[in-house]
Amino acid sequence: MKLKALVTAELIKEEIEKLNSQIDFDYIGYGVDHIVIPQEELKERIKDYDILICEYDTLDRNVLSNAKKLKLIICCRGGVDSVIDLNYCKEVGICVANNKGRNAYSVAEMVIAFMVNMTRNITITNSLIHNRVITSKVSTMPKEYNDTVWGIDDNSPFIQYRGKNLRYLTLGLCGFGYVGLEVYKLASSFGMNIITYDPYFNSHNTNVSFVSFEELIERSDIVSVHCPVTKSNKGMFNRDVFNKMKKGSYFINTSRGELVNEGDLIEALKSGQIAQAALDVFDEEPIGDDSPLLECDNLIMTPHICGSSMDVQIHGTQLTIETLNYFLSGKKPVYAVVWSDK
Repeated sequence: MKLKALVTAELIKEEIEKLNSQIDFDYIGYGVDHIVIPQEELKERIKDYDILICEYDTLDRNVLSNAKKLKLIICCRGGVDSVIDLNYCKEVGICVANNKGRNAYSVAEMVIAFMVNMTRNITITNSLIHNRVITSKVSTMPKEYNDTVWGIDDNSPFIQYRGKNLRYLTLGLCGFGYVGLEVYKLASSFGMNIITYDPYFNSHNTNVSFVSFEELIERSDIVSVHCPVTKSNKGMFNRDVFNKMKKGSYFINTSRGELVNEGDLIEALKSGQIAQAALDVFDEEPIGDDSPLLECDNLIMTPHICGSSMDVQIHGTQLTIETLNYFLSGKKPVYAVVWSDK
C-alpha cells in the first residue's frame, strides 16, 4: 500500500513525482500559491497523511496531535526547532528531517557579489552616474584619453573610486557551516587569504586556517558573518568590535540581524572606520522607512533575498528526494533531526 504525502513546500513537482510508485503526493499551501495555509486548516488536512513536506508552516503540539498517521516530516529549511515541536515528535515517534544547506550556494554567491561590489565601488558609482554627479558636464577628460578614462585628476572617478583586488585581501569568515564553506570555496578561486572563526567546528584534519575571534577581527580586510543566533552572541558585532577592525575594512552580514548592533555599525560607517558594509538581514524586517540605516550612503542593503534563487528549489528537491529514499529503505536520513526506529 502506498504512503500518502502532503506537500506544502515549494519543490519541483516533476522530480518528486518520480517516487509516485511508492508515495501518493498532494499539494496545497505555500508551494502552490505562496500563501501559508492557516494552522487550523493544516490540522484538519494533516490527519490522513503519513508524510508531511513543509516549509513555512508552524507545527506545534496542537497541529501535530491530529496527525495520528504521520511518520515523517521533512522541513525544507535549515533551522526547524523554532517551527516544529521536536519534543512532541520524539514522544510519539515522528521522524523529522531538514534541508540544511539548501540555500548555501545561493547565499555564498551573494556574499561574493557583495565583496566585489564594495571593493570596486559598483553601487556607489552607478548611483553617481544615475544622479548625474560624474557625467560629461563635470568630468575632466583629456581628449587624447577619451576612450580609456573619464578623467585623470584627483577628482576623477578613475582616482576617487579606485578599487581593491580581492586577490590581495584577507577574508574573515565568522562561522564555518554550510554557507561559510561555500564562501570559502568561491573566495579561494579569487586567490584570497582566508581565515575562519567557529568555536563549534572541529578544525582538525582540514587545511582551513582557524583563528580566534579577536585575531579574525584584527586581521581581516573583509568580515563576513555566517553564525546562528544564540543567547550569548546577540549584538556580538558592536562598537568595540568595529573599532578593532582595520580602518577602512568591509563588513557583510547575511545571517541574522540580531548579531549586529545597528547603531554601532552606523557610527562606524559614518566615521569611516568601516569603509562599506552590506546587509541582507536586519533587526526589524521589513526594514522601517524611518530606519537610520537608510541614511548611510556606504551601506548596501537587500531585502533578505540572499537565500532566494530559482536553483534553491532544485537543491531542496534533491535533498527531499534523498531523505525520502533513506526513509523508504528504513535508514536514518542524513539530515535527520529526530529519528525513531519504530
